[in-house]
Amino acid sequence: NEALVTLIPKRPDAATLFDYRPISLIHIVAKLFAKVLSLRLAPRLGELVSSNQSAFIVGRSVHDNFILVQQT
Repeated sequence: NEALVTLIPKRPDAATLFDYRPISLIHIVAKLFAKVLSLRLAPRLGELVSSNQSAFIVGRSVHDNFILVQQT
């Protein structure tokens, strides 16, 4: 995995190093791999993540955890 780090000026009259913002240009293969992996895992997240965890799962909410705690 490799990336190209380059500097982007924060303002038109950039003169010192502090006037630039570094950004990383990730290799396209790494981006594609991450996208394919996330798309393939998304349908199975409900099986892979415990029912008491609610972050990043479609259809689950933090409020569900409060209800679960009140019921026990």
